Amino acid sequence: MKKAFTLMEILVVISILGILFLISIPVFKSFQPTLQLNGVVRNLVSDLRYTQQLAVTEQFDYCLQFFSTEKYQIIQCGGTQPVKEIFLPEEIIELIINPALSNNEIRYNPYGAVKESAAITLKNSKDKTKIVEVRPSGFVRTTE
Repeated sequence: MKKAFTLMEILVVISILGILFLISIPVFKSFQPTLQLNGVVRNLVSDLRYTQQLAVTEQFDYCLQFFSTEKYQIIQCGGTQPVKEIFLPEEIIELIINPALSNNEIRYNPYGAVKESAAITLKNSKDKTKIVEVRPSGFVRTTE
């Protein structure tokens, strides 16, 4: 006697999996803005450290410039050609720099320190916020 699944059993299993999949889509979409915010903060911290590294290794001032909530770029201060340009996702609805920076830029000198310290607050469409702090020594950390 052979043991096998009937067509009805296979259809029931497929329909249960389909229902579970359909239920999980809205749950995933509700977490997506928070995941995007965490990713943007992680990339911003990485890019701030990269800007600091460029300034120290090349012995020139390097800047990370912000352009509202659309993008930011890494550039050699005084230059026009960006080293790296990053566009922020639409889920990031607010970017606040406190205190306001001159030219909306964080400027690293060849010693790895910044000209002005600041706290960069990022807010997503679900009202979740993350803060990236840049200290005068160039130290970068995140808080909520």
